[in-house]
Amino acid sequence: MPLSGSRRQKARGQGASKVRPLPKKRVCAPGALEAADAASGEQLRTSDCWIANESCFSFLPKVPKASVDLVLTDPPYVISRQTGFESCVNGESRFAVSMDFGEWDRAFTEDDLKRSIREFYRVLRPGGTCVVWFDLWKLTPLKAALEDAGFKQCRLIEWIKTNPVPLNSKRNYLTNAREVAVLAVKGGSPTFNAEYHDGVYRHPIYQGQDRCHPTQKPTALFKELIEVHSEPDDVVLDAFLGGGTTAHAARDTGRKFAGCERDPLYYRFSAARVLGDHEGMSAAKTAVKEAAARRKEAAA
Repeated sequence: MPLSGSRRQKARGQGASKVRPLPKKRVCAPGALEAADAASGEQLRTSDCWIANESCFSFLPKVPKASVDLVLTDPPYVISRQTGFESCVNGESRFAVSMDFGEWDRAFTEDDLKRSIREFYRVLRPGGTCVVWFDLWKLTPLKAALEDAGFKQCRLIEWIKTNPVPLNSKRNYLTNAREVAVLAVKGGSPTFNAEYHDGVYRHPIYQGQDRCHPTQKPTALFKELIEVHSEPDDVVLDAFLGGGTTAHAARDTGRKFAGCERDPLYYRFSAARVLGDHEGMSAAKTAVKEAAARRKEAAA
């Protein structure tokens, strides 16, 4: 159940009782949501989770103003390129790395990022937190986009990979041993369930059976972030869901979730993951691999 007004006031401070919980049934005019869903793809709705197969630009306008407590998202980094790292390293296939992440990364632009950040600001409640992972070398425009949208208190969050891929490991420092997010707050008084925290999180690159997306983050990392920056029963949003990690972590920590994924295959994997449908996850993973193989063959 959503927090009542008095409980939200206690948890959030003065004025927090005005925050509206995420609607379970309808977030726009009668008939409009159904028409949009029919045009853009499937959706999964449960009592604590809403995932849609559509782009962030069609999904986010359906989310009410000030209805979200935490945005935790990992948008395309706009870094796809050809490299020589796709082959095995010393016979180890797990060290094979492709930097061509597909059309979902190539088609995304920094203008798209700015547009989505403006929507994040709108849907967040006053005092809500926004965490955006992005390319390490593009953090300055990310910070500027957050500040232009109205966000304050920008901070860096760093994920140190405890098992980084050893590319060029004998020539220089590892180039892929960390990823960085920028955190920002809408207004003041954010939820922060920590003290004297340096913003550094240490987790291995996840290699479990429920890994499907090439840039999928560890569930343990996202669980930790959600627990620091939100309370149980809060609403967490991710408009670039990918392999479904944010939704999975939100539900595992007792939060509600809303989000979208434009790729139908990744959407199906995410939906199956949330439902614990291992057969559906396996089928979606197989479809993702087959689609990648066809793209590679066509490009050859």
